[in-house]
Amino acid sequence: MHQDWHSDFRSQKIKKAIINFWTTHQKKAFFYRQMAVMLKAGIPVASAIRQLREQKTTDEITEKLLSYVEKGQTLSYAMEQTDGMFSNLEIKTISAGELSGNLAELMEKLALYFETMQDVKYKLVSGMIYPAILLHAAIIIPAIPLLFTKSVFAFFVRILPPFILIYGIGFAIFLVYKTFSKSEMEETRDNLVLKIPMGFGKLFKTVGVIRFLQALGCLYSAGVPILEAIKISAQASGNKIIEKEILRSGKLVEQGLTVSAAFSTNTFLPPLVIDMFQTGEQSGRMDEMIDKAVWHLQQQVNLAVEAILKIIPVIVYLIVAFYIASIVISFYRNYFSQINDLLD
Repeated sequence: MHQDWHSDFRSQKIKKAIINFWTTHQKKAFFYRQMAVMLKAGIPVASAIRQLREQKTTDEITEKLLSYVEKGQTLSYAMEQTDGMFSNLEIKTISAGELSGNLAELMEKLALYFETMQDVKYKLVSGMIYPAILLHAAIIIPAIPLLFTKSVFAFFVRILPPFILIYGIGFAIFLVYKTFSKSEMEETRDNLVLKIPMGFGKLFKTVGVIRFLQALGCLYSAGVPILEAIKISAQASGNKIIEKEILRSGKLVEQGLTVSAAFSTNTFLPPLVIDMFQTGEQSGRMDEMIDKAVWHLQQQVNLAVEAILKIIPVIVYLIVAFYIASIVISFYRNYFSQINDLLD
């Protein structure tokens, strides 16, 4: 009984983790987008959250917030009390929006931020589905005749070794990632992530820079002081190596350098972003220039994702071709071996 309960609890935990991975950004994007629409329509914050709760899409988010907002607390305070459900970036942005009176506009920026993250995740995962199906089909279909000519045991003997290899590699990658996710090893993990071949490392680097810039744009538009905005936005990059380099540039800003000059030596920000910073400083429209930089980098990410999703199927095709070829060669080798035995 105890073992069954433990097994069920563990499976529920894994299921919840998978669902959260896939839906967290989507739910937050929906929450901020809908809140922005209702606030612009003149609906009070508490009433807007109450309406969202009725839609059931973001009930986990709205339920916790509503208990505080209905007592007269600010939305940013309510977000602080939700046990890490909201990042420092979100709390600071909402708090600044409450003080400045442009809460709806900043919620739109947060919605765009989470939509961008969800879009990259969706494109990568959905693009991998077809190659994954193809790979599984290539292993199972050639083995189906064994069910009729030999036995179920022979069928499983044929398909299990490649599946054990594939899922073994996947499980090994998962274990390595979990091991390196410990706080003392996060920098090593993130450094390895940036060096992943086949364009993945470059993609993760660009996504990290986009996350930093989007966070910086949100906070800057909200009126958060530039030094504090840089520090918070560095954490939003999601990569300790990128964060460390951004904080190094932030110290140069603290010493009196302009943002463009401080980030000119940053190894992760492309020249385009530095040019946008410089134009923003000269024109006084830094938030607009940051948005433009994000747009340009997002186009690069889209192109990189498309390139990766073109390369992965080709690699899978080659693996499938090699696997099928090995089966055909094995079949004819056994066939000719039997003929030789008969002739002897």
